[in-house]
Amino acid sequence: MGRLLIATIAALLYALLGAAAPSPAAKPEVDRIVVVTDDHYPPYLFRDEDGALQGIVKDRWALWSQKNGIPVDVRGVDWASAQRELREGRADVIDSLAYTEERAAHYAYSLSHDNAEARLFFHRGLTGITGLESVRHMPVAVKRGSACGDRLRSAGVESLQEFPDSQALVKAAAAGIVRVFCMDTYAARYFLYQERLAEDFHETEPVYTATLHWAVRADRPELLAFIEGGYGRIAPGELARIDAKWLGHPMRSPLDVRYLYALAAIPVALVAFSLLLMIWNRFLRLRVEARARYYSTRDALTGLPTRPLLYDRLGQALAQTGTRLGCVAVLFVDLDRFKSINETYGHVGGDRVLREVSERLQRMVGKSDTVSRISSDEFVVVLASLEKAGDAAGFAGRVLSEMRRPIEIDSASVVCTASIGIAVHPGDGTTAGALIRNSDIAMFRAKKRGRNNFQFFLPEMHENAVRRVRLEMALRGALAKNEFMLHYQPKIDVRTGMVTGFEALLRWRHPEFGLLSPADFVPVLEESDLITPVGEWVLRTACRQIATWAERGIAPRPIAVNLSARQFRMDHLDTMVARIITETGVDPQLLELELTESLLMDNPEQTVVTLGNLRRYGVRLAVDDFGTGYSSLAYLKRFPIDALKIDRAFISDATTNPEDAAITLAIINLGHSLGLKVVAEGVETESQLQFLRDKGCDEMQGFFFSPAVSADDLESLLRRTGAAGPAQPPAAISLRNQSTNWSAPA
Repeated sequence: MGRLLIATIAALLYALLGAAAPSPAAKPEVDRIVVVTDDHYPPYLFRDEDGALQGIVKDRWALWSQKNGIPVDVRGVDWASAQRELREGRADVIDSLAYTEERAAHYAYSLSHDNAEARLFFHRGLTGITGLESVRHMPVAVKRGSACGDRLRSAGVESLQEFPDSQALVKAAAAGIVRVFCMDTYAARYFLYQERLAEDFHETEPVYTATLHWAVRADRPELLAFIEGGYGRIAPGELARIDAKWLGHPMRSPLDVRYLYALAAIPVALVAFSLLLMIWNRFLRLRVEARARYYSTRDALTGLPTRPLLYDRLGQALAQTGTRLGCVAVLFVDLDRFKSINETYGHVGGDRVLREVSERLQRMVGKSDTVSRISSDEFVVVLASLEKAGDAAGFAGRVLSEMRRPIEIDSASVVCTASIGIAVHPGDGTTAGALIRNSDIAMFRAKKRGRNNFQFFLPEMHENAVRRVRLEMALRGALAKNEFMLHYQPKIDVRTGMVTGFEALLRWRHPEFGLLSPADFVPVLEESDLITPVGEWVLRTACRQIATWAERGIAPRPIAVNLSARQFRMDHLDTMVARIITETGVDPQLLELELTESLLMDNPEQTVVTLGNLRRYGVRLAVDDFGTGYSSLAYLKRFPIDALKIDRAFISDATTNPEDAAITLAIINLGHSLGLKVVAEGVETESQLQFLRDKGCDEMQGFFFSPAVSADDLESLLRRTGAAGPAQPPAAISLRNQSTNWSAPA
């Protein structure tokens, strides 16, 4: 704004001097003027069918050249190149340049200008687009170097697609590449009509209105004053006729050039006016800076304080605890399964839930308390004036009740529960960072306890969290350091007592914690990106073990390997399994892949395809933990599986609980009716074994025969068993049933 004012004063002084001395104006140092602008910007400048330049800019500068006797060369290039040529001195003037504060540092603007508005244009298949706020998380196309791009970036639009000119952008829209774009209204309507897209794209109200000027480099004010003087020799009616030719009506400048002579006669008024503008500009700048500071600490969607303001307010609350009784509590509130709401109702529905949750939380707190949104579905509540720590539990209970009230989304009622962690000053932390961290840890404990509850922070939670982080750090190098190993648990034929196969179970020999079972580290693997390479290692190691037995003359038995959810959903799982089988040279019938019932039913149609691809390579497939999920019998008969494994939860009480016994018998009968082998897990007593034998179960595994053992111990078992005769537990293992005479039934 300041530079525009300076340019205005320079033009006025030039006009005043010209009026006092009417001798011909001195020519600039160059013998011609080079003007550049975008040649895809109708009606200001564009090319006709023969490639010749047409438009308002062409005609105006031709008129200026005629009136002043100086040749003017109007060049049409893409917009980014036009700005670059002016900056590098290969052009004298750039035309149709929108005024912005950022550009004012580099350009001296003309006094005369046109008004241009820009709008968002979007495909008719999209809805909900009303302005800049509605496209923040959408890809929006703009012309490279345009004011539209600057305005969208300042509004927080995350993804911009840049095109060299407006015509190329609209052609991309015709090809379906662009669905939303920002462009000056005249140019957009012209190219949409030209590409026959006028009915396919809708437009919003103007997102901003800018003034279009011609401009020179900021270091050439004398050229600006000279050209302005030249335009002073052109009658306003002549310029209006050019505008009417291309626009259908005159685009009159709000400040007629004739008024310059009147203003030049009253320099005192001009100076006063300039001072007023400077004061007004300063006022506006301070106001904008204040609003920017406000929104920098506020969440754009909910208006709640963000993390920096949260830490500041919590720090103030902690500082005041020494001057009054009571305590400060921090509640970390995480919405349960919010991702599924986004996937079902879209981001518009998800935003509706987040705004409703923020309003409910704000209604529940006092004036001295703070509600903050620190991430997508996480809120932090600071209770700054509790009488005792127990009051935080009462507040958390009310929050849980409030979250259970339905939220209306598109005539549908949605319930989004929450998990809450609570940390209380000073016992759970003396700083803002410690309290928020510990409440976050407590929230994860609430998640593990089934969600929709609250948990207070306990010191051991932090120790567990630290241990978990240390485990993950160590896991990232465990595979390279060869710290993983496989143990194998035998599977026994219930009728004959023969070893029929094994289940491979992963173990980790941690350098500090010793030998760890899967329960200690597999959840960490599954939550990280490590489960895929480790799972592939398990498959390859199991197949190599089968090949090793064959090389040593031991009749190999099938080995079952558990697949994780992430492994099962990975692309080309079947190709990876086939590659390992080929590399190790094992019979694919000796490899069995186990998948949990809940995993199979997550996306049953895709499951049918994936299982079919695996089955083509000859591997066997089994359903693990059967009975704990919600299998559809219609899908179960379509799955190309070979075995059902009864979950240990039913086996442990099958001899004492009639309901568990009935469920176990039902699974056995179901499996046999479908032609499947049935395996019982977790068999630990003679009575359980006898029950399974009586009910016709095919195989069993469990501590009654043997826990999972190393490959060396397993090899000794296989050598003792041989090709015939009942199996005996490995001698290296001390078992409760070691004295039991394990043999085939009579």
